[in-house]
Amino acid sequence: MHWEILDNRLVAPLTTIKGLGEKAIEQILANRPFQKIEDFLFNENIVYSKLNKKALDVLIRGGAMEDLIDDRFTGAKHFWSAVCVDRPRKLKNLVDNIEKYKPEGSFTEEEIITFITNLTGMFPFGLVVTSDVEERLKELCVPPISEYDPDLMLCWVIPREILLKKTKRGKAYYQVEVIDSNSKQTRIRCWGIDPERDHLHINRPYLMRPTYNEDWGFSTRGPVGKTWKLLG
Repeated sequence: MHWEILDNRLVAPLTTIKGLGEKAIEQILANRPFQKIEDFLFNENIVYSKLNKKALDVLIRGGAMEDLIDDRFTGAKHFWSAVCVDRPRKLKNLVDNIEKYKPEGSFTEEEIITFITNLTGMFPFGLVVTSDVEERLKELCVPPISEYDPDLMLCWVIPREILLKKTKRGKAYYQVEVIDSNSKQTRIRCWGIDPERDHLHINRPYLMRPTYNEDWGFSTRGPVGKTWKLLG
């Protein structure tokens, strides 16, 4: 299986989804296309010991079954609960589940980002960096941190993890793991911060002015608001 371009979108193959085995993929390929979820759940030609509940779970959370979420479902979480968590064995069970789990609606954006990142190994930049923000960064010629220009001293990042730590003298600082459009992860230390006042958000794009040291790598100093600017 290989990458494809559909409707001007780059579509990843099923093999990129972690936890989806070859036998499950073989069952999907041999029995597609699926017009509705019933075709997937109650297909006499599918060997469900191979296309099992675990495979169904990662397919849904990895975003591979969005085309089967019709207007009977209030969102992807409703679909996931009715179709996978409480796996229906008969059509009647599915009908009951659709009504039972209707209040669940959609996954949060943070859940979707976590699912896609963990299950495919690819960060969904399209969900985080809007086209307007992307265009502004291009117009201003601001590079991602993995292409940091020490003369420009300006770049953009997306925090993925923020840890509050203390120096040997007991001073608080943040250790921030960030990612950019090159999918490269970088560590930034924020010195001289006040945890009660200085806040950063994960999975949000920032424009920032770091300094770089060969011993410490990237860092900022002082109030976060002076060196980090939330975009969008």
